[in-house]
Amino acid sequence: MKSDVPEKLIRNVVAACGSCEDCRYYIEEACLFLPELFRLHDRKREGGGEASEEELRQLCDLCNLCGLCPCPKIRSEIMAAKAAYAERDGLPFSVRALQDVGRIGKLCGAFPRLGNLMMANPVTSSLIKRTLGMHPDRRMPAVPRENFDRWLDTRSASRKNKAAPDARKAIYYPGCTARYLFPEVARAAVEVLEAFGVEVVAAVGEPEGECCGMPPLLEGDQPMALKLVSRNLQWMAEHVAAGFDVVCSCPTCGYFFKHLLREGAYYSQAYQQQAGADANRLLIPAGMGITGPRQGDMVVLHRATYGPILQDKGLFSGLDPLQRIAVGEHAFDLGEYLARLAGEGRFPETARAVPRRAVYYPPCHLREQKIGYPFLNLLQQVPELSVTPLTGTLHCCGMAGIMGYKKQFHQPSLDLGAPLMARIRAHEPEAILTECLSCRLQFQHMDDIPIQHPIEVLRETLAE
Repeated sequence: MKSDVPEKLIRNVVAACGSCEDCRYYIEEACLFLPELFRLHDRKREGGGEASEEELRQLCDLCNLCGLCPCPKIRSEIMAAKAAYAERDGLPFSVRALQDVGRIGKLCGAFPRLGNLMMANPVTSSLIKRTLGMHPDRRMPAVPRENFDRWLDTRSASRKNKAAPDARKAIYYPGCTARYLFPEVARAAVEVLEAFGVEVVAAVGEPEGECCGMPPLLEGDQPMALKLVSRNLQWMAEHVAAGFDVVCSCPTCGYFFKHLLREGAYYSQAYQQQAGADANRLLIPAGMGITGPRQGDMVVLHRATYGPILQDKGLFSGLDPLQRIAVGEHAFDLGEYLARLAGEGRFPETARAVPRRAVYYPPCHLREQKIGYPFLNLLQQVPELSVTPLTGTLHCCGMAGIMGYKKQFHQPSLDLGAPLMARIRAHEPEAILTECLSCRLQFQHMDDIPIQHPIEVLRETLAE
């Protein structure tokens, strides 16, 4: 008899959220999961019966780990339910194939012309989409003739970074989508970082080029996510120890390294010992979402009360907590990093105007980093660029990474993104600016408005 653990976990989520209801109207327009949860909860409360096993599974699949809901415990329980489903029922081939974004990127990058020809042919395109469980109407991106890895290999010596001895040092982590599908974003990131005087080492190759781990984590494939993260953690920690920061142009990668990787690490015995805690006290850095009496920049908690609750027991708890903390504390969003450098007076000379009317949309995983909108201030330095920010909103594009490609998620993803797209169209922009390349894929599917990462605009305006 199959275990009913995943159903129990997701029923617990329904009961917890249904009894709280703080999010009932808070993020309903930016979420598919919570409206369905409250529908099931209301039906039961009104005598319509418990949610079926199929309904619970479908509910679980609707969570895309955007981070918008305010309860980390609820998010972790949803992820635990996804993992329990994957362990008990297995993952279909289509999901296993789609979640391995790095492998798909390498394969397409090795044969870009063949890939484009196959996707342009209706017969082979239909076959590929059916095999991968994709909706037949989902638009596929063109594979670039030269991906980021090849650009790095062929870059002339005269263009390589010649940083000063005292320059900042950064590992640039492009993420799979920029590396393989939109290399113009990764190229611009490297060139702008260098223009700001940064010594840049790009994270490509083995093991430096591994996926961050978010796609398999989102699908419940915890073993694959853990394998990817353990490989990344080792080389990242070594570079951080050597004085490098980790800079991400992908908000999802940045969110993963800053928040998900560090969850629970400050509660570990290794960190508590390093921080100077004792048998009676736990010491947690301020700003980590924990409130209590302060001692300098630390929150001080009674170990007897909070010790059994605050523990490092998540998926990544088997990895070195001090390395997880070091990487998380030295991980930066690209805009955040450049804004800091600009604040130090390092903004390079601009030579070209960019006469363009654009709207700027900050994606979910950037908003959840709680760093504001650093690229907005940087874009203000671009001559003749007019930017209307679509901030202060819970709107979502609906793509949710690889989820938007799934056949059953295709129409819900478009429905979720429709209000945002309508708001964008109302401004009649000449371009959409956003850091998230999943959003870029969704916007390209929904409209023909040109889309750029803000770093591409900064690259346009720099002097050679």
